[in-house]
Amino acid sequence: MQQQRVKNSISSTNLKSPPAEKMIGDKAYNKNGTGKRTKSPIAATPYTVASLQTATNSFSQECLVGEGSLGRVYRAEFPNGKILAVKKIDSAAVSLQEEDNFLEAVSNMSRLRHLNITTLLGYCVEHGQRLLIYEYVGNGTLHDMLHYADDNSETLPWNARVRIALGTARAIEYLHEVCLPPVVHRNFKSANILLDEDLDPHLSDCGLAALTANTQRQVPTQMIGSFGYSAPEFAMSGL
Repeated sequence: MQQQRVKNSISSTNLKSPPAEKMIGDKAYNKNGTGKRTKSPIAATPYTVASLQTATNSFSQECLVGEGSLGRVYRAEFPNGKILAVKKIDSAAVSLQEEDNFLEAVSNMSRLRHLNITTLLGYCVEHGQRLLIYEYVGNGTLHDMLHYADDNSETLPWNARVRIALGTARAIEYLHEVCLPPVVHRNFKSANILLDEDLDPHLSDCGLAALTANTQRQVPTQMIGSFGYSAPEFAMSGL
C-alpha cells in the first residue's frame, strides 16, 4: 500500500528537466572549450551602504534571517515596498583586499539564471564592505523544515520532497553542465536550499566559493564553506 502511494506521488511530479541555455562565464570560449579571459559586465544593480542600512534598520538583529560561513543575511525592505535579502560578507572569512576579484565573482554570479537558484540582483562595494543582494525567498530553509517543523511529515509530504530533490538536482546540473566554466558550490547542504511558498527549492550561495580565502589567515581555498559539505575528492585535491 505504501509503495502504491509512493508511485502515485512520483507520477504526479514532472521528472523532465526544463531546457537550459548555455551560460558563459568570464571567458570567451572556442569550440574546444578553451579561450581567453575577458572582462564581463555585471548584470546586477549597484547599491550604496546607506540605502542598505536604511532597508535593514542598520543591520539590526530583528532583520537577521540567517548566518553562514561567509557572513550574515538580513531581510531588507526598501521604500518602494520591495523585499530582498542582503548578505553581508565577513571580512574575516574571505580576502576582500582585491576589489577587482570581488567584482569578477559578482559578475559571474549575476549571470546565473535558473528557476532553482537564488538570483543575485545587486551588490555593494563601499567603505571596505562587500555586500550581495538577492531575491528574498521567505519560507525558510529545507533544513529548518525537516528538523524544526511541528509536523514535518505533514508540511513536507512525499510529493513535495520529490519536487525539492528534483529541483535541487536541476540546479546542480545547471552549475556543472550548463555553465562554462562549471561552477562548484563547495557548500551544498539543506541549510542552503531555500523554499518558497509553493515549496519549490532555490539553491543559495552559488558561486560564492570563487571568493578567495583570506591568505593572512592561511585558510585553504578548498575549505570555504561548512566542514563536511564538500565533495571528498574536491576537499582532498582542491581541484
